Amino acid sequence: MKKRGQAAMEFLMTYGWAILAAIIVVGVLWYLIGNPANLVGNNFQISAPLVANAMALNTSDIQLEIRNGAAETITVTSIVVGSCSSSPDTAVSAGSLQAFSVNCSQNSGDRVNYDVTISYTTSGSSVTQQATGSVSGRVP
Repeated sequence: MKKRGQAAMEFLMTYGWAILAAIIVVGVLWYLIGNPANLVGNNFQISAPLVANAMALNTSDIQLEIRNGAAETITVTSIVVGSCSSSPDTAVSAGSLQAFSVNCSQNSGDRVNYDVTISYTTSGSSVTQQATGSVSGRVP
């Protein structure tokens, strides 16, 4: 009976040290690398017919580069990023790229995640349509 108790105790001690070592390794990696969410790069997505090409975050503004994926010219009437907005009233021909800047004050080092709404009209129509998406990243 005493030999089985000793075997059980050795089993628990061996696995206990292994689990403790694994926890220490995870802790050290977390300390050295930091929060894994901070390692994710900038991301910009928008719904059809617009295509997100590029974006840049600054402390004073957010720059978005959008491609018109529609088969006709559209006129971008407003862009809302989080609580910031812009009214460019800019025509974008079919298939072409256009850069937009939205004035938005942010702190350096902040991690941001904003909803984006782009309102536009197509040529020959007075109906305002919307494309929605998101912008996330770290402000340099």
